[in-house]
Amino acid sequence: MIKKVSALKASYGGMMYSHDFQLWYTYLKRRIDKGWRPEELSFLLGRPDHAYLDFERMYQVRSFLAQESILLDRIYMSSCIEPMEFHRERYEVSEERLVRLHIEEDEVKWNYQMELSWQFVKGDKKPVVPKFQFEEWKSEKDIQIESDAMLHVRQKIDGLLDQEFFTDGAAPWQLFRKVKETGQAHLQIYPRHLKNVLYGLIQQNRLVVRNMEGRFSFYPVNRKEEHAKFNS
Repeated sequence: MIKKVSALKASYGGMMYSHDFQLWYTYLKRRIDKGWRPEELSFLLGRPDHAYLDFERMYQVRSFLAQESILLDRIYMSSCIEPMEFHRERYEVSEERLVRLHIEEDEVKWNYQMELSWQFVKGDKKPVVPKFQFEEWKSEKDIQIESDAMLHVRQKIDGLLDQEFFTDGAAPWQLFRKVKETGQAHLQIYPRHLKNVLYGLIQQNRLVVRNMEGRFSFYPVNRKEEHAKFNS
C-alpha cells in the first residue's frame, strides 16, 4: 500500500499597480525558468534568505522593485519584460488591485496559481494573454554532479583569490558570473553551489562576509590582522 502524502497549501495576497505586477510576474517566470529557488536569488542580491521570498509573496513589492530591479536584470542579463496589455475603460485611472498567489507543494513540485482582478486586451496584434499557472519541479540532486559542481566552483574561487579579486570586496552576483560557465553540457552551476563554497571558505578562515550598505560582500582574511589578533 502506497501512502499518499497530502499537499501543502498556502495563499498570499497583495495590492499592486499593473506595471508592478508585470515586473513581479516577469521575475517569477525568470526564476522558475532558471530552476533557482527564492533563497538563491536572495543570496545573489546580497540579502538575507527571506528577502526575495518576501517579494514573491507580495510583501512591499513596489519598494523591492525600486531597490532591486536593476540588479535583478544584471543577474539575469536581461531587461525584457513579459508582454501584456491591460484592459482599461476610458474613465479608469491606474490604481492598485488585489493579486492572490496560491501555492500547492507536494513531494515533487510546487504549483503556482494566480488570481487577478484585471482583464487583458486580446487580438491578433496584441500580446498573448500570459498564463497564470506554473509548475516548478523540485531538483533531483545527483551526488556526483553536485560534487563536480562544487569542485568546479572551488577551483574558480581559488583562482580569484590568487588574482586578489576579493581585495575590495566581491558581491555574490559578480562571483556567480565568474564561476557559472563550465564548458560542460552536463554540469550546471547554481547559486547554491557558490554559496556553499564561499561559506566553506569562511569556516576555513580564508574569507569574511561583511554587510556593506545593506548588501553582503566577501573579503579575504587579512593575515596580518589575524596574526596580530592571535598574538595580542
